[in-house]
Amino acid sequence: MTVAVDELEHLDDAEVYRQLEAARRAMSADLLRDPVTLARGLDRRFRMRPHLKLIGEALAAVGRGEYDRLLILTPPQVGKPVYAGSMILMGDGSRKRIDEIEVGEEVITHTSRPRRVSAVHRQGALPTVRITTHGGRETVAALDHPFLTPEGWVNAGDLVVGQSLATVPRPATRATSELLPEEARLMGYFVGDGSVSYINPGRGDGQFSSAITTFDAGVRAEIQRCCEALGFQAADSSAKRGRVNVSGGSRPWLLKHGLAGKNSWTKRVPEAVFTSTPEVIAEFIAGYWDCDGVVTSRGKARDGSARQDVAVELYSVALNLMKDVQHLLLRLGIRSMIRLKKGAYKDAEHISYRLAVIARDDVAKFRKLVRLAHQKRAAALAGHTLPRTDFDAQLAADSIVSIEPNGEQECRCLTVEDDHTFTSDDLVVHNSTTVAEWFPFWWLCMYPMDKVAVTSYGDDLALRRGKRIRGYVEEYGDEWDLRMKAGSGAMQDWEVTAGGGCRSVSVGKGLTGFDVNLLIIDDPHKDRADAESEAARRALHDWYSSAALSRLQPDRGAVVAIQTRWHPDDFAGRRIQEEGRLEDGGRWKVIHLPAVADPKFGPDPLGREPGEPLPHPKIPTRAVARLKAWWAQKKATSIVRDWHALYQGDPQPGEGALVSEELLRLLRDTTTPVEPQKIAVSIDPSGGGRDVAGVIGGFLGDDGRVWVTDDVSAPMSSADWSTAACRLAHRTNASIIYVEWNFGRDMCVLAIQTSWEALQRSGEIPQNVLMPAIAPVRAKQGKLLRAEPIAQQMVQDKVRFRGVFTDLEREWATWQPTDPDSPGRIDASCILVYGLIPDANQGAIVHAPLPQAPQPGGRPGGAASAYGRRIG
Repeated sequence: MTVAVDELEHLDDAEVYRQLEAARRAMSADLLRDPVTLARGLDRRFRMRPHLKLIGEALAAVGRGEYDRLLILTPPQVGKPVYAGSMILMGDGSRKRIDEIEVGEEVITHTSRPRRVSAVHRQGALPTVRITTHGGRETVAALDHPFLTPEGWVNAGDLVVGQSLATVPRPATRATSELLPEEARLMGYFVGDGSVSYINPGRGDGQFSSAITTFDAGVRAEIQRCCEALGFQAADSSAKRGRVNVSGGSRPWLLKHGLAGKNSWTKRVPEAVFTSTPEVIAEFIAGYWDCDGVVTSRGKARDGSARQDVAVELYSVALNLMKDVQHLLLRLGIRSMIRLKKGAYKDAEHISYRLAVIARDDVAKFRKLVRLAHQKRAAALAGHTLPRTDFDAQLAADSIVSIEPNGEQECRCLTVEDDHTFTSDDLVVHNSTTVAEWFPFWWLCMYPMDKVAVTSYGDDLALRRGKRIRGYVEEYGDEWDLRMKAGSGAMQDWEVTAGGGCRSVSVGKGLTGFDVNLLIIDDPHKDRADAESEAARRALHDWYSSAALSRLQPDRGAVVAIQTRWHPDDFAGRRIQEEGRLEDGGRWKVIHLPAVADPKFGPDPLGREPGEPLPHPKIPTRAVARLKAWWAQKKATSIVRDWHALYQGDPQPGEGALVSEELLRLLRDTTTPVEPQKIAVSIDPSGGGRDVAGVIGGFLGDDGRVWVTDDVSAPMSSADWSTAACRLAHRTNASIIYVEWNFGRDMCVLAIQTSWEALQRSGEIPQNVLMPAIAPVRAKQGKLLRAEPIAQQMVQDKVRFRGVFTDLEREWATWQPTDPDSPGRIDASCILVYGLIPDANQGAIVHAPLPQAPQPGGRPGGAASAYGRRIG
């Protein structure tokens, strides 16, 4: 409904309110069109994509009662990845690289509270940017990782110079260190002006000095006080003025805290300081500032009088040490910035770094929290009497000064319970939410009297889902008269005032006595080991058919399962086998969304052509090249079985395969020098455009092995596969094209000749290049008899792969000898080996080869040829 402003001017207040309220309710009703529209309308971070729209419409159809069983099969939902080297603030105050964090550990969120990590996502190599802030912070993140700005969450790839990013001052870390304040202060003195280098570096006896240099009486008194508290002895050196020797157990103490044998460039803040209380951290900073700090007046005011504010700075040649101190200052709520300082020392350029406390309020905090002992610096700081002007804030801003492309880097992401944020290099970032959490909220908005059960493989994951749904009710529910029932405090089992509610449990338990209108099964299998366990699968199937289904109500009872595939007999596989698909007269509506469209699965739900990529929530749909690169990277970094199960939704049995995955991985070899003796292309023709035509390239090396170099197989017509084979032959300078002679020999020869001539007419192949010879390969008729000898050649290390050929390896690792047909890639690779090693046609094996490490053999030559000449 649209209400024009000029129309409202002629209405009384009651009518204006009525029309505005009607417009608001119309907008609210429109949001309830489907769960994805609701999520997009309420959460700016939720990105609409075609596949999410499809899923949202299917979920809404369940709500309308069009069908009551829905299976959604998609690749794993990816989080928002950050660089694997990024430093994450942990709940105890320590910092870890993100690639060292494990499930169950706690990290600090944007609310400053510690929260548990429930999942760690390994994202692989992704395009990244390097972000540098005004404070001198640097972080590397994938383009689609959200950072918190005053305007909301913004992906790293969409950030611009000048935007402010959030940091967390005064995080509520749970101190685990038993470090004494005197220890921390003495550490500060040793880091600043301590001598802890090795006395005789070349001797290797591990002896190092333990002394502090100072000419300030106040600092000397503090060193003495701290040593007495720790049982050490501090005495002025008779040989060197200003040197205080520390003994009586100080060396083992320095060794324990990682300070022994360090110099000005290698000193760092000891780990025990990070896991201490703010008071102990302030003692370390005070000790360090007493040594390397500067506290000076900023000059004179306009009237010529002395200014009351001061510059509080720190200098060091160690950038990492400056970053450590900057982080500790933020832990005290003090903002600072780091700048490069170029100078000269002994007629050479000298690089150092300056850390400066940023503003007057920060200097005031420093003055209050950090007790300096250096007499001159303490007096200068005491003269800073101007009052603070700002209140303490939960978040502090640090503006961006540069964003630069940083190439592909290994990235990871964390899923964090409750508020789903964590800090990366002190900057606040966010993890992911899922459709599975918005759908139950949408359902309760539509049917507030219904009971929803959310189940998953583990209690923790199910509970997290339930807590998020409850959070949506508390934050957004009022708009649809959806409110929490008073006293409904349990996170795993709560109710709303209309009578409905939600229970969150792991699959296999927890539904007794709970009437269910909507059963959501989200990730029923924990991992591959769980899915491949026959006992675990049996328990899951039994729970579903007995406990779960028995709780569904007759008036409205629907089941929605969202999962990635693991095993042919996993939850989805058993449901489809036993109850069938809706279009085949069965019960289940199945939305199968493979990462890459494949005609073997039938018409694509999104109307994609074969080979087109699946949209991604964090990659624009129009960025087809980025989408293809994303899924290609997933394919390259996944084992064959996982790619086809998890990402293509097409699990294959691993037992009884002719060749094991382990052996196939061992056959990958991109480094052994070998000289091609005969280069060839092999073809297994397809009868039509839907079947995969096998087109494989390779060569016979001077080591006696067949090396597979190319796989351009795909569903192709005769004109397409013959053209692909000719292009491959020309590119690799092949001397021969092998064709299976058992099927359509004359047609194959004619197709290849026609394609070669067409490519020459178009100029793609020069006219003076001769077409390779076409040779027949008469393989054994039986598929098993044909493939077994080649499998034996792999076991004997007579075949190697010059790269990773995921699809070819998958076909070898999953094809069962009992299958009536063998895939085109297997047949084409058999033809290649038979052509290059005719003796391979002799004999067969009768068992699946066991993995063994390929051994060097033959007579390796020089570096692999670039195929600059025709051979053979």
